[in-house]
Amino acid sequence: MKLTVIGRWGAFPAAGEATASYLLEAGGQKLLLDCGSGALSVLQRFAPISELSAVFISHQHYDHMADLGCLQYACLIDTDLERRDQPLRLFIPGEAESSWPVPVMKGTSSSRIHENARISLDGGIELSFFRTNHGAYCLGMRIEAEGKVLVYTADTRYDESLVPYMLDADLLITECSFYANFNASQYGHMNAHEAGKLAAKAGARSLLLSHLPHFGDVQVLKEEAAAFFTGEIQVAALGLEVEI
Repeated sequence: MKLTVIGRWGAFPAAGEATASYLLEAGGQKLLLDCGSGALSVLQRFAPISELSAVFISHQHYDHMADLGCLQYACLIDTDLERRDQPLRLFIPGEAESSWPVPVMKGTSSSRIHENARISLDGGIELSFFRTNHGAYCLGMRIEAEGKVLVYTADTRYDESLVPYMLDADLLITECSFYANFNASQYGHMNAHEAGKLAAKAGARSLLLSHLPHFGDVQVLKEEAAAFFTGEIQVAALGLEVEI
């Protein structure tokens, strides 16, 4: 598996960048995990939109799904230009149809996902989902392929009940919205110390800190997480590629 960071910011994108979005290549498939603000512009530096196999949205906050509507337009155009012969599958969490964020449109198909759901894709890719501790209905993702495990927390407060879903991850992507001296829980998020603790309790092999704050020196987050996690730690950067 190979992960490319498309968007690393929470709330809004820094100039020329994007909020939460990650391109995962495995089993001959190209999966997009979240599709935040600016994601489509950045994505096209690394892969044509027409090559996407499926998109998984963690929750319906704009910094994780703002580009979803434009993605549907892109797929409609790609279909009409015969650059896409199958609709792009969109998987979106939601507790009620009334909150459904996307229309029916040529070029895409959408399905609702819930906690504890399991999805199998071509190429031997297995996905499972777990609810995180966030204000909105938010799903973390565990993805197993090619003998490796990737876990993405999406947005969450520090919550040790999530550890069983993250056990033995080869790569754990955690949100890291605040520095260690901030009470992140009041905002529904984690700080760097909490991200490190979660990785250590899960027995993760490596940790990627993302969903970053827009102030301070984000490289400090790595030092703070290392106070609790002794494995490899990276701070997300635009275009960062991680072989899993």
